[in-house]
Amino acid sequence: MSNTRAAAGTASQAALLLIARLIFAAILVARAWSRWQIEGIDAQVSRLAQANLPAPEILAWGTIALEGIGGVLLAFGLLTRLIATLIATQNILIIVFLRWTAGPFMNAGGFEYNAALACLGIVFLATGASYTGLDSLFFRRRKTSNESTDLYQPKLGSTQY
Repeated sequence: MSNTRAAAGTASQAALLLIARLIFAAILVARAWSRWQIEGIDAQVSRLAQANLPAPEILAWGTIALEGIGGVLLAFGLLTRLIATLIATQNILIIVFLRWTAGPFMNAGGFEYNAALACLGIVFLATGASYTGLDSLFFRRRKTSNESTDLYQPKLGSTQY
């Protein structure tokens, strides 16, 4: 593959990741706002207390903070892998402790929405913000002379993933 094709592929992948990251961030910020201002913190605490989870007030505020602050950080591509890991973990725990018994369908209180958010978190854990985020400015990895410019393809015959 020529360097031009590799660069074009990398640029288009980065653009698509940027779009997905911005939409993911918007969903998280909107969800935090909804939990805080529309549903209300009392409803969040009550839901967590009914599930017999410890410290429901701390969990409710922590969830709102993670989604709100994490969404803003994701929008800028800052601490992307950390935020993605926390969001994926949060949604997996929501599925396990709150939604599993309702089944997969969201209209019945199920876990499909949380599963989608967990999967997006896993995607950004794997890819990071690419060079479209602030992570690339603050956490620059030095490129070795034998690395290709393609971010996602190992060299032919490579055993590294």
